[in-house]
Amino acid sequence: MALADLHVHSVHSEHPSEWFLQRIGAAESYTDPAYIYSTALENGMNFVTITDHNRISGALLLQKEHPEVAFISVESTVYFPEDGCKIHLLMYGISEDQFKEIQKLRKDVYSLRDYIIEENIAYSVAHATYSVNNKLNITHLERLILLFDIFESHNGGRNKYHNETWLQSLKSLTPEIIEELRKKYDIEPISNDPWIKGFTGGSDDHAGFFISKTYTYGEAETIDEFLEQIRDKRTLAGGRFNDYKSLAFTIYKIAYDFSKTKSGGLPHPIIQQFSDSLFEKKSSSFFSKIKIISFLHRKKLKEDPIKRKIYETIQSIQNSAYTTMEDKLNYIYNQLSDISDELFIRLTNKVLEDLKSGDLFNIVKGLAGTLPGIFVSIPFFSTLKHMFSGRELLNELEERFIKKQKKSKKILWFTDTITDLNGVSFIVKKIAQLAFERKLDITLVVSLKQEEMKNLNLPPTSINISSIYEIELPLYASIKIRIPSVLSTLNIISQYQPDEIYISTPGPIGLTGLLMSKLMSIPVTGIYHTDFKKQYEAIDEDGTIKELIENSIRWFYMNMDRIKVPTQEYIQILAKRGYREEKMSIFRRGIEEDIFFPLANARENMKLKYSLSESTYLLYAGRISKDKNLSFLCQVFEQLQRKHKKIKLLIAGDGPYLEEIRNEKSNNQEIVFLGKIERDMLPLLYAGSDLFVFPSTTDTFGMVVLEAQACGLPAVVSNIGGPKEIVIHEETGFILEADHNEEWVKTLDGLISKINQNDEQIKQMRISSHENIIKTCNWDIVLEDITGKSENLEKSAENNQIPKW
Repeated sequence: MALADLHVHSVHSEHPSEWFLQRIGAAESYTDPAYIYSTALENGMNFVTITDHNRISGALLLQKEHPEVAFISVESTVYFPEDGCKIHLLMYGISEDQFKEIQKLRKDVYSLRDYIIEENIAYSVAHATYSVNNKLNITHLERLILLFDIFESHNGGRNKYHNETWLQSLKSLTPEIIEELRKKYDIEPISNDPWIKGFTGGSDDHAGFFISKTYTYGEAETIDEFLEQIRDKRTLAGGRFNDYKSLAFTIYKIAYDFSKTKSGGLPHPIIQQFSDSLFEKKSSSFFSKIKIISFLHRKKLKEDPIKRKIYETIQSIQNSAYTTMEDKLNYIYNQLSDISDELFIRLTNKVLEDLKSGDLFNIVKGLAGTLPGIFVSIPFFSTLKHMFSGRELLNELEERFIKKQKKSKKILWFTDTITDLNGVSFIVKKIAQLAFERKLDITLVVSLKQEEMKNLNLPPTSINISSIYEIELPLYASIKIRIPSVLSTLNIISQYQPDEIYISTPGPIGLTGLLMSKLMSIPVTGIYHTDFKKQYEAIDEDGTIKELIENSIRWFYMNMDRIKVPTQEYIQILAKRGYREEKMSIFRRGIEEDIFFPLANARENMKLKYSLSESTYLLYAGRISKDKNLSFLCQVFEQLQRKHKKIKLLIAGDGPYLEEIRNEKSNNQEIVFLGKIERDMLPLLYAGSDLFVFPSTTDTFGMVVLEAQACGLPAVVSNIGGPKEIVIHEETGFILEADHNEEWVKTLDGLISKINQNDEQIKQMRISSHENIIKTCNWDIVLEDITGKSENLEKSAENNQIPKW
């Protein structure tokens, strides 16, 4: 068995395609041909070649020095003449004269293909699914299938998904598919059995890190026999695939090598030693170590955590023996992540401090000071995007050739708020739990402390991202927003490789989800749960803040591929604010029928539990904040008290406005503040009360209204916002003009009178409330809409029965 790395670059290669290297003026590679040769043999390769871009000088040198094991090869940039789409074609065992002719013909892939046939050149199409100049599409790949028979199935510079999707597509070819393509493009296949393909592999190494870690193997003893094995489609490939981290370090290595070509090298002693430790095999000298310690002491930076972390990293690398280069690079990545986090924490503290003092100069100065850290991080973002580019093309390949059985989507669901007692948190947790129980691939992404994770009892599949900073929301001090560790998060999410991302909140975790969707080229859906603009209008009259919030939120959601909105009402509201209507669709909701239903004896049990005297009970449940319009509700209730002696307003919930309104209404014994109510106790309140009153004009949906109606409780809601689409006017409740005191008092007065008279309309309204919700709200439909997979779960007859009153 003979082995060879059939895709390696050296210092003789052409200019780089990576923008970062172009910007600093670096070459594509600085690896010496002699190093490639010695490393390949050390790693068990039988034959050695170099495949520089449109150059053979490095391969020629190697072949002249080691003719028994080395041969001349090239990676040519080849064009489809009809549209200028570039591909890379590897050609092996060529002569100098053949190279000259290849250079002339590479502007036309069809002419070059004919020349390859004529000269019987061993070749392989390199990383076929990588769009070199952003013009590649499925039609180019279909034509390549006809034009060529040998393809690179293992490219060490591409990730596993790219490599394996292409390999499976080629293995799925049939004579029928080939004939269909021949007729479609009028191209004669290159061989008599073009549905059978040959495969090669190579590291595509540019930095000397992974030479021969990806390879081609076949039965051969000489170079000529090995090349013949390639031509006859009898070689196979094996070895490692790439990831964004190793690709980024490759760029770092090339930039480092570039710096060594300049006089003086890297100027900063710590950066110099950090780079030497990472990229050089030799350890730093005793003099160099003393130099670093002296530098730290002289600058009084011994206690600086960032400088200290760099020094500790250097020491650790020099004193540790890493089994593989991957182990070494992973360690460095984790250390860089910690350094990046420390830089961000330092910056945030400084900016917040300067904001308080109003020192704008220091704010700008502080931001400028983070540029070196940003510069170091950019290649990781760039390479992650590079690794996941072309995802739509891969999806087309799977549908066209592999034809996999349709499966549910692999979804990551990002949310900043999961600990709050609100509809957003409940819905997200419910979907995650149901998905886990039904083995659907929906994974929650949160940032919580360990004790919070335990208390919330989230599905074990949930991803908990570590946070580096915690901020209290202005005007919502009880809500903590956590900022995640960015490089750590990149690593976690990239390994999960989702098909789609859902985002519930426009906070730091939501922004992280949006960033990952753009970097990984996957669809992203935003759930518009909360109208922050209206909330802040109700809480704070400062128009500047309101507009700033609205502009930021609109930017966030307009970067989504789809926006799921709770109600048709809100689709129209958002459209008027400048959101694109074609992106928006209804976000369905479900109800837990086994929890929210008309409980027997609920009234007596509720009175007993909360020590309530017999009255007509008006219930409000939800967040206690100014934007919920509770002050208006209390005014309406106090007017009703003048007409009805035995009525109580029960206010259930917690929030930033609770203490203030409780103090304001402390003299009214009939307004009862129940405080925070556990979710499993809510049905007792809903079923035990007489009317649900919800005057909010800021809710996009109103989950509590849905729950109350499911328990058979008629609801009175505002005509502004989402709750009005839950209630059927005069059938399951009433929809009243927002903030219209007279209409609310009149309607509630009439309803209270009918309740006291045990009126038939009230009984029917309670039955209709429950029936309507059971018919229209179903978690199975919600999950099917999200995943695209129908569970076909039949409801039991018991769940479908209407309760007896």
